[in-house]
This record gives sequence, structure tokens and C-alpha cells, in this order.
Amino acid sequence: MKRILQILLFVVSTSAFSQEQFNIELTAPLFEKDSLFLAPPPTSRNIISLYSLTLNENNKNVKSIGNSKGALIKILPQNNISGIVPCPLPMMIMSSKEDRKGFYLSELFFIENGNLKVQVSDKNLTLVLPPDATINNDYKKLKKYLQQVDEKLKPFEKNDPADLETKEKLLKAYIRKNPGSYPVFWEIIDVFSKYGFHKSYLTDLPLFSKKIKASSCFKDFEKIMYLENSTNVGGNFPEIDFGSEGKITKEVFSNYKITMIDYWSTSCKPCIQELPELVKLYEKYKDKGVNFISVADEKTQQRIDLATKIFQENNVSWKNYFDTTKEFTKKLNAGGYPLFIVVDQNGKILSKELGGQETLETVIEQHLK
Repeated sequence: MKRILQILLFVVSTSAFSQEQFNIELTAPLFEKDSLFLAPPPTSRNIISLYSLTLNENNKNVKSIGNSKGALIKILPQNNISGIVPCPLPMMIMSSKEDRKGFYLSELFFIENGNLKVQVSDKNLTLVLPPDATINNDYKKLKKYLQQVDEKLKPFEKNDPADLETKEKLLKAYIRKNPGSYPVFWEIIDVFSKYGFHKSYLTDLPLFSKKIKASSCFKDFEKIMYLENSTNVGGNFPEIDFGSEGKITKEVFSNYKITMIDYWSTSCKPCIQELPELVKLYEKYKDKGVNFISVADEKTQQRIDLATKIFQENNVSWKNYFDTTKEFTKKLNAGGYPLFIVVDQNGKILSKELGGQETLETVIEQHLK
């Protein structure tokens, strides 16, 4: 019994050690009696799942938002935001624009273990951090190291593969010299979120220190990478069960030369705006052995009815499933729309592009040949 108790105590202490206790002393005199947000930077591909912010209950002017991904702060002369994070987290300060239709964003900074003084010095959300903020200093050093290649890259857009390759080589070299660097770990996550999956990430992860590898942030991201690798180009499309609506199985693909799967949502304006072009593409290739399938990320009846109406108005005749159980999302790490996946008759994934409708016809033509 004593031995079991010792093991349990070890597990509990190890779990507690892996958490980061933080306290942010925030001053923002120009925003007093107003509110600011503490939130993750813009992400895609389900990276938001890596963020977790557990606030202490004694933060009277601070409220948890976004399923514990951030905080709403009613600004006082002095503001303390304290709690626990699973590892040092990159965050931003945000304020609503005057028309309430968007946000102003600060530069990115890291929530570190211990006390961190943060000053918002102007309405542009310029941040002043203390000179002894170790992880934040490491982040500044990393961004200076990456500056030249970062200036060439455009987030969430098509980029020159050579520039992405250069950045990946620079990141690997930085990790080798700084295996305990959380900023470079999160930089890999950011690159994946903005530019997509690359197999080099799988060779980068083992280079990190034991401390980083022991964090839940690392373990969760590693799972995402293995899932991406198995369901990316060259992998096999998994069986998806939509319940009473039916399934996508290997047999579905065997009846066609290629199948194009469109993952979309009624909240995605580009998905709806580009639907007429998708219909034209279907009409052009439906008699050439090409099948289309849509999967809508909707589960409420109101949204399902809206999706059905949108398809009817655009004369869509191919099958549309509703991912009410999130099985499609989980098995393919589908974290954005529109996502186009092209599959051959054996169920092998030929192409997987987030927002890649402009290259879809080229992909279809290439694989038909």
C-alpha cells in the first residue's frame, strides 16, 4: 500500500511540475474602464486545441472566454491575471475596433512561469516587457534570426516552396543549438498553421529537450503531426461514419477514377461564394470518372437546413454529408475551410489543400492523365 501511495504521489507531483504557474501584472492606462482581451494568435488546422488557460478564481476583473483559450479583462489601474498554463504559451492583447467589427492586435508575447509585467503603452497596443523575461527574449532572438525569410512569406497563402524550405532548415539549425527553446517549438506550430504540413516537422520534434517533450503541448502537437502524416498526400483516406447518413469507405472510391472531397461550412463565405465554380467543375468532369463529395461541418438543425438550402440554390447534385459527430474533423485533422482532398480509386490521398480551389482543376487534370 505504501509503495502504491508513493507512486501516486510521484504521478501527482510530476503532473503539477509540468504546469506553468503564471501571474501577469498588466497596466493599460489608456484603456481604463474599458476591456482588453488576452487571446491566442490567429490559427488554423486545429492548432487552437493546444491552447489552455486556467485562471485563478481570485481574478475578480478577469473572465475566461473561448472555452478557456483566453481571457476578457476589465481594465483597472492595476490588473493581475494569474493561473496555470500547460507550457509557456504565445498570446496577444486584443482590443475591439471602434465599429466593433474587428480587433486591434498587439505583437505576440509569451506567458512565462512566474511573474511577468506587461504594459500597454498606446492605443496601437504596443507592449513593454521587462528585460529579464527569459522566454520572451528568446522569442525576439528567434524572430531576428528568421527575419529575412519571414519577410518573403505570406501567411495562409501560397508561397514559394524554396522559401519554406529555407525556413525549415533555419528552424532545424536553431533547435539543434537551442533544444530547450519553447519559442522555436511554437514557431514550428505556427509554420504548420500558416503554411501546412511538411515531413521535416517529424524529424524536428525529436531534437527538443526532455523538458519540452514531457509537456502536454508537445505531446498533443506530436499527435497532430502523426495524424497529418498518415492522412496527407500518399496516405490512405480513413473510413468516416456519418451515422444514419451513411459512410465514406474505400468502396466509394473504387467506382471512380478520382474523388474530390470538399469540407465546408455555412459560416465560410469563400465556400459559398466559390460554390458556383465548383458546380461548373463538377459538370465538366462528372462524365470523365470524377466523383464529388461534400462534408459540411454542421450539427444543429438550423445550420443543416441552411446548408441544404445553399446547395439547392446552387443546383448541387452530388452527395453532401453532415459531420455531426466530428469524426471527419478528428480523423483528418480538418481545422479550416474550404479543405479539398483528392482521392484515387484505391483510397490513396493524391492532394490535400486548405483553400486550394484555384489549383483544383489542375490537380484533377494531372491525376486523370
